[in-house]
Amino acid sequence: MRDQRLEQTIQRIEQALARIAAAADAAASKDSGAGELEQRHEVLRTKVRAQLDRLDDVIGSLES
Repeated sequence: MRDQRLEQTIQRIEQALARIAAAADAAASKDSGAGELEQRHEVLRTKVRAQLDRLDDVIGSLES
């Protein structure tokens, strides 16, 4: 009886560890995705800023 309870306890611990590992993996992939999204946002922001600067130069040259 004692061996059976010990085995059940070990199984519950292993299941809990599996859930913790799955949650950690999910969090890591979510963080990685967020970092990737932030990087893409910054690249697009830089491109938009460059185009707005060019547009500003064109408008400035037309006003002169």
